[in-house]
Amino acid sequence: MSAAAAALPDVLRDSRLLILAGSGGVGKTTSSAALALQAALAGRRVLVLTIDPARRLLQALGLHGQDLPSNTPLEVLPLRRAHLPADALDSSGELRNRGTLHAMMLDAESGAIDMVERLLPTAALRDQVMNNRIYRAFLPALSASPDYMALELISFLMSDPRFDLLVLDTPPMHNAVDFLHAGGTLAAFINERVLKWFSKVPLPGQKSRFSILGAGTSMAMSVLGRLLGNETLPDIAEFFASFQEVLPRLRERANETDRMLRSRDTHFVIVTAPGETSLREARHLHRELREQTMHIAGFIINRVIQVPRMLADPRQLVDATARLRQPLLDGGLGLAESAALTERLVQAAARLRHLGEADQAHVASLRRLAGTDAFCTVAAQREDDIHTLAELRDLGARLLDASVAT
Repeated sequence: MSAAAAALPDVLRDSRLLILAGSGGVGKTTSSAALALQAALAGRRVLVLTIDPARRLLQALGLHGQDLPSNTPLEVLPLRRAHLPADALDSSGELRNRGTLHAMMLDAESGAIDMVERLLPTAALRDQVMNNRIYRAFLPALSASPDYMALELISFLMSDPRFDLLVLDTPPMHNAVDFLHAGGTLAAFINERVLKWFSKVPLPGQKSRFSILGAGTSMAMSVLGRLLGNETLPDIAEFFASFQEVLPRLRERANETDRMLRSRDTHFVIVTAPGETSLREARHLHRELREQTMHIAGFIINRVIQVPRMLADPRQLVDATARLRQPLLDGGLGLAESAALTERLVQAAARLRHLGEADQAHVASLRRLAGTDAFCTVAAQREDDIHTLAELRDLGARLLDASVAT
């Protein structure tokens, strides 16, 4: 690998935010958990965060039957210390390098509530907004943007002294582009025109709630009154007045999250698998990240078929199957049956070799796409899922070693 590209161990050491992105079903969650565990074993204080409500992260971490609290970090290693390899622990049973590993699942609705509470400057204003009927009706719309809520929560967690590395497992690739744009989209929506409109809303105690708003706003209020009932107009005005405080802060937070994604200590890893669809989506995501000037650390290519050397060489395969015939005959098969069985073995090996060659062609294509600017690490196809920390640690170690060897 070129000296211009950092290997995966260097990326784990130097990142503050590591974002794994890719299409669905390619192993993003398991890869996120494996890299988070490796960083913790190396001494970092890690939070792995998933946006996916499925329980795949719990399964990968070996936390079967455990609830993953929403928006509350759960410390993983004390729960699973007995399942860690002995060489990872010191004589007192603690991690040798004093690393930590927490896991968390995003809940957009409670995240939206927490965000607005953080943005409101006083307890009185928080109570006023939280008890407002219009705010409670507005909240589901804000909660319906899990992409932005994830970014805002990550931005908040970046200042948490418990963590020095956040590993984010993103939604599937078809949602990833929206995720990348979430901060900028919200900031653009809360533009100067919107801020100016809200600034005209009289604060509570001013002589008139509607007289200075102008004909357009008065008409809008009239429409809202007909739709929601005139008795709601004071709530609407109070909501708008209260959000004079919130919107500028919300806009700045949106800009901060957008800058966070482009920070030099934020790195993206594109997770993919062999196959034309996955390859096409990986190329699209790579192009999108480059256009957005975000830092691509490299690729993880999961589920690559690796053909044993004996099967990869047709001559060795023919010799091996020839040696099988006599034991088959000794076991009671007839000459024709043993010949048919070994021929089927040869055909199955040829199909496997064909699949392996196709996978290697896809790997080579992604390595050309990565060039000298990014690593490209390969994980072999497994026969079963990962269920224990020991298996997760083994996967993480192989990902790190493969990226160095690229």
